[in-house]
Amino acid sequence: MSNLIAIGMHCQRGDEVICGNKSHIFTYEGAGASAYMGVSLATLPNQPDGTIKLSDMARAVRADDIHYPRTSLVEIENTHNTCGGRVLPLSYIRDVENFCKEHNLSLHVDGARLANASVASGVALEDLVKGADTVSFCLSKGLGAPIGSILAGSEEFIHQAKRLRKSLGGGLRQSGVVAAGALYGLEHQFDRLAEDHENAKTLAHGLSTIPGIEIDVNSVDTNMLFFKVSSDCKIDTQTLVKKVAEEKGIVFGGYWRGEEIRAVTNLHVTSGDVEYTIASVRDVLAASESNFQVA
Repeated sequence: MSNLIAIGMHCQRGDEVICGNKSHIFTYEGAGASAYMGVSLATLPNQPDGTIKLSDMARAVRADDIHYPRTSLVEIENTHNTCGGRVLPLSYIRDVENFCKEHNLSLHVDGARLANASVASGVALEDLVKGADTVSFCLSKGLGAPIGSILAGSEEFIHQAKRLRKSLGGGLRQSGVVAAGALYGLEHQFDRLAEDHENAKTLAHGLSTIPGIEIDVNSVDTNMLFFKVSSDCKIDTQTLVKKVAEEKGIVFGGYWRGEEIRAVTNLHVTSGDVEYTIASVRDVLAASESNFQVA
C-alpha cells in the first residue's frame, strides 16, 4: 500500500512510471498502479545487480506529445528482491537522483529492505535516500515487527497521502500494539541484521559445495539467496523442495518460476539452522537414486 499511495500521489491518471521489469511494483503488487490509480508502468530491464541502465531510462522518458502518456515518476528498489537482495551502489543512486532532477521527474525508492542495504553497505539510511522524493520502508521483514510499512516524504506530501491511505482502506484502530513492535524493531533489531547477512553467506557457501546445486555465491549481498538444482541432476527443484520438507522438516517458501529456490534468513534463523539446512539438502540429493544421469 505504501508503494501504491506513493504512485497515486506522484502521478495523475494516465501518467507513466519508469521502473524495472523485475521490480516489486510491477511483479508482485496486483497491478495496483493501473487498477486503482490509472497509471501505467514503463518496465525496463533490470541488470543482475538490480540497477536499470540510465541510457534505458533516458530513452523511456516520453516526449511532450499528447499522443503519449506523461512520464512523471522513476521507481528503484533497494535492496532488490527478485535480483537476489542486491544492494544498489551509492554512486548509482546519486546518478538516478541527478537524472530525475534533469528530467523534472519525481523519484520513489521501494525501500522495503532498505535497512539491509544500509547495514550491508555501511551507508546511513538518510544517505541512501536523501535525493528521493519518497521512500517506502518495511518494518515486518528484517526488523521483525508484526506488520507494517512506512511511507516517508515531505510534510505536505504525507498530509495528503493520509487521505489516500484512508480511501484505500488503510485506516487502523487501536494500532498501538503493532506500532510498539515496530518501534522495538527500529531500536533493537537494526544492527542485528548483519547476523542475517552472515547466515545467508554461510548458507550460500555451504550449498555451493553440494554436487547438483547451482548458486552464485558472489551475488549474495544481504539476507537473500537463490539456488537451483542442476539440469543434469535426476531430482528436480520441485521434488527437492518436497523431500526436504517431508524428510527434514525444512519448508522453503517455494520454488521460483519453477526452477530457482529463494531462501531468506531472518531473526528466527540461527547459525545452527543454517548448518542443518545445508546438511539436509546434501542428504536428500545424495539419497536420490543417483545424483547425476549417466550419459
